[in-house]
Amino acid sequence: MSKYNKVLAMLLIAMFGLVACGGDDGAGSAAKEIAKMDTSTPDGVFMANMAALKSNDLGSLIKNSLSKEQYDELVTEFENNKATNFSEADKAQFAQAMGMLTADGAEDTLFAMAEPQLEQARAMLPMMLMMGKDQVLQGIKSNPMLPEDQRESAAAIVGAAMDWVGENDILSEDKTKAAIAAVVSTAKSLNMTSLDEVQNMSFDQALEKGSVALGGVKNVFDAYGLSLDDMMDSSKVSDVKIDGDKATMNVSFEAFGETISQVVKMVNKDGKWVNEQ
Repeated sequence: MSKYNKVLAMLLIAMFGLVACGGDDGAGSAAKEIAKMDTSTPDGVFMANMAALKSNDLGSLIKNSLSKEQYDELVTEFENNKATNFSEADKAQFAQAMGMLTADGAEDTLFAMAEPQLEQARAMLPMMLMMGKDQVLQGIKSNPMLPEDQRESAAAIVGAAMDWVGENDILSEDKTKAAIAAVVSTAKSLNMTSLDEVQNMSFDQALEKGSVALGGVKNVFDAYGLSLDDMMDSSKVSDVKIDGDKATMNVSFEAFGETISQVVKMVNKDGKWVNEQ
């Protein structure tokens, strides 16, 4: 993993499975709601995680999703990543990117950079989708890195997403400007200018920044007409089966006009239901 990707990983620590989120409340905002929920069951934990994700509350998501041992391991990994020695080139690249995103007139500048590519991309996109869909889906279904019981649902999501892209003008001027505006707004909300700030963050501070970044991702999707809030609101859990310290359940949700179903496996660790690793 490159040093730059490690930075992103530190800021987006809590990307679990099919992460979809909504709301813009941020870290800690879902804690009271989760406290009222029954998290002693696998499905209760799952719905509590959805509540945290909808609020972009990575802190509550982490605490609700992990056993104490897993939490301690995550904090240790975070601290180890902080020890990465970034080169002067890394620091300059980061500062330049953040400076560009937060400068006065950033939205106009970035659109002016993107505009010459839009017409060409609009012309090529339909052919790329038509030629690439079968290959992409076949690659997912045969990917040894994915558990067999997740390949069909992953292919269904990707296939539906590619169809949705082909049916919607995602490269229109208005949508491109809205997406750029969302990215610029997120960069300003992060209030970061250097990699030194990243290395000096505490774990909780990183979760707060990650919550901001996660909300920004949601806003970018919104710009293209895709509500991740609605996707989360459509989530349903059924057929929960508990066998000792293991459990399975069926999770379904609406995405890109399709109903996607996935079997989720969980285990009980230290008295807490967590995703099976």
